[in-house]
Amino acid sequence: MAREKKQQEGEPGAPAWMVTYGDLMGLLLTFFILLISFSTLDQKKITQAIISVQGAFGVLPQNMTVAQILRNMAQAQSRTPRSIERAAREFRSRLQLLGLEDNIEIKYDGEGGLEINLPNRVLFDLGSAELKPEAYEVLNGLAASLGEIPGKRIEIRGHTDNLPLSDTSRYEDNYDLSYHRAKNVMEQMTGPGGIPQAETEVIACGPSQPVGDNATEEGRQLNRRVQIRVRGDFSDETQDQIQAIVDGSLPPTPGAGAPEDAPNRLPGGI
Repeated sequence: MAREKKQQEGEPGAPAWMVTYGDLMGLLLTFFILLISFSTLDQKKITQAIISVQGAFGVLPQNMTVAQILRNMAQAQSRTPRSIERAAREFRSRLQLLGLEDNIEIKYDGEGGLEINLPNRVLFDLGSAELKPEAYEVLNGLAASLGEIPGKRIEIRGHTDNLPLSDTSRYEDNYDLSYHRAKNVMEQMTGPGGIPQAETEVIACGPSQPVGDNATEEGRQLNRRVQIRVRGDFSDETQDQIQAIVDGSLPPTPGAGAPEDAPNRLPGGI
């Protein structure tokens, strides 16, 4: 009886569940501290972590689920203006899926923008300005990658070799052919591609700006191209950063360290 009385006089301890709960909270706190430290202060990851904690404790905004909040975050992220680096990487990824990353040249032009060279064998048949069916996906992908660049200005330049057109050609000369090629590229990018036409400019260069030797077929293939120059509001990126990104992640320029057979990866010439 004495032993039983002593047990009744002792102070009651904490409930067993509270000890477990306290340990759980301590572990959660440690986990999220590590999560934040390893995220290198990535705002998106931090926000997702906070939402997860709020959801676990039932303090989400009224009438909203975690899935709805994450969906809203993804939509906001998609509306964030693309930088030049993001646009280049995204378009390169699209080209990889199409198997064209070695045939289309993307480079930083040294003046604060991108230069994209589309060889005619990707876009047109010989002597024609009508887009090939496979060109639509390339141009739609390019338009999607460039679409969110703020304050963008897109120059679309048509180039040809110096060979005269056949007598049966519907075009007056190489300048006329280069104009219609550039114009059809522009119409695809501004129509199905969704880029406002006011942000584009079409320029017919004809044979006046060769990058290859017109005395050889290989050189003429290099000269037959549509060149797209992109300018925009890239104030958040320095020229050195852009150049480093392009040099490290984009295909080499044909004729400047690229494999000799790079321009001929696609069957047939133009």
